[in-house]
Amino acid sequence: MKKYLTIKMITTNALICALYVVLTLLTGNWAYFGGTLNIRLGELLYLFVFFNPSYTLGVTLGCFISNIISLYGWPDMVLGTGATLLACLSIVLISKTIKNLFLASLMPVIFNATIVPIVIYLYDMTVPLHSFYWTSFMWVGLGELIVSVCLAYPLFMILTKKYGGFYKLISATTALDYKW
Repeated sequence: MKKYLTIKMITTNALICALYVVLTLLTGNWAYFGGTLNIRLGELLYLFVFFNPSYTLGVTLGCFISNIISLYGWPDMVLGTGATLLACLSIVLISKTIKNLFLASLMPVIFNATIVPIVIYLYDMTVPLHSFYWTSFMWVGLGELIVSVCLAYPLFMILTKKYGGFYKLISATTALDYKW
């Protein structure tokens, strides 16, 4: 437990949290649209968790703070943040067992596409859930796919393969011998 409560880990998690919020705010309305393409650049940070599980705190807290200003209110703060936490925990599991970065990049897609449509529905319950859910599932999933798989995955591949000091820079502790 002491290795997770160092000044460096607390500071790094605070920076990841702040970066998540800033990137999400820079995305503007794209980060909060419901029923249409939902893109949050803050989601790029999920893959930090693959290399250091303690960054789960920074990513999850960043999501929570971003969800405070969401128009979806408490469902987004609770369920949306819960989706992020579940995605991070599954990434940690993958990083310790399978060690596959691509599979890890799919976890935010799966959890957010499954849970966020419920958040959006709870905000506006004027349409039947069964007809709304799958359309929203598709749009949220597509947005996550763009950020997590099409942007974050290649970015982390380049950083880990081309820049030898990247592992040290992010204090990587797991999956140093990961598979593509």
